[in-house]
Amino acid sequence: MINSRKLPAFTLIEVLISIALTGLLIVLLNNQITGSLKTDQKIKDKMEYKIEIETILAHLEADIQTASNLPSGYKSVVNFYLKDQLHISIKKFGISAIDQDLLGAEITWKFGNLGISRNIKSKDGKFERYLSKKELQANVIPIGINIFKLIIKCDGFTKSKLFKL
Repeated sequence: MINSRKLPAFTLIEVLISIALTGLLIVLLNNQITGSLKTDQKIKDKMEYKIEIETILAHLEADIQTASNLPSGYKSVVNFYLKDQLHISIKKFGISAIDQDLLGAEITWKFGNLGISRNIKSKDGKFERYLSKKELQANVIPIGINIFKLIIKCDGFTKSKLFKL
């Protein structure tokens, strides 16, 4: 005897539609996760660059604080612009790494379209180090006789710091 009763089951079309919908959901989720990861990486890169700028400004502040004093009592620090770059020139005394003698050094910080560099010129030679190679704009605004504000604009953010001479 043949059983003519049909068992409940999905048809081929129903199975194909469910597979297509599952594939579509997987593609949408994948795009969402990929977009989130890219956004997260952009935010991480921007935060790392902000920390890099803050570290550079801390080193500049240390150079300014250890600058030699002029007869007027102010620090030997000069700001000027050359070829669309801000230069901060600092004169100070230090110990030679070569022969341990006292020597004078001129440190020049450059801020501009080539990034940020720190140049040291002394009797030991000339040394240049790029601390950042991202294009930026820098401006100095005098606040008082011995205080100035350095403003750095780059990659959609602005960072400023006050320096006392």
